[in-house]
Amino acid sequence: MKKFKTKADLDYACRQLAAQDAQLAHVYETYGAPPMRQQPTGFEGLVRILIAQQVSTAAASAIQKRVDDKLPTMTPENWLALDDDALAACGVSRPKRRYLAGLATAVLEGQLQFARLHRADNAAAHEMLTALLGIGPWTADCYLLFNLLRADCFPAGDLALQEGYRMLYRKNTRPDAAQLTKLAEDWSPFRGAAARLLWVYYGQQRQKV
Repeated sequence: MKKFKTKADLDYACRQLAAQDAQLAHVYETYGAPPMRQQPTGFEGLVRILIAQQVSTAAASAIQKRVDDKLPTMTPENWLALDDDALAACGVSRPKRRYLAGLATAVLEGQLQFARLHRADNAAAHEMLTALLGIGPWTADCYLLFNLLRADCFPAGDLALQEGYRMLYRKNTRPDAAQLTKLAEDWSPFRGAAARLLWVYYGQQRQKV
């Protein structure tokens, strides 16, 4: 099971992709190796991804800062002890408060065991995560990619990746999650590096608008 343990690992994967894909080569040669974007593992890591679901990066950062101010030590016990109104005031939506309470309970009751999750292969880990309320394929893929640094994970449901692919490969329509999952098979075993390159390209193109 490959991981991007260092920036050198990520750079190597980008070079391998560039050798086989002219469009990704263009992104790599223009912008270099993308950032690692490593995130914390465990309960805190999943909390951060859930908070970031379906909101802009700026909004997620603002909500997360308010949550961190209320809860400097991010544990399941502390989360469940936090007043629901306080979380609402931080900007955490009602559905996300329910999902996060369920996540905290699942950890405390042993339904989700991080040691077991982190040892599991990608498919098994994905299944463990998506068994929980509020954690879909995008959240699971992002946790494996950014928190566990798995090299061959690809969040195909991410709209920025879909749009980045459309722009880079000059397509008329944006691929959906199923279509992009299929297209990304060509980048295995470094689909995580391809995702990072597509995010970089998308971000750069957005700045030009």
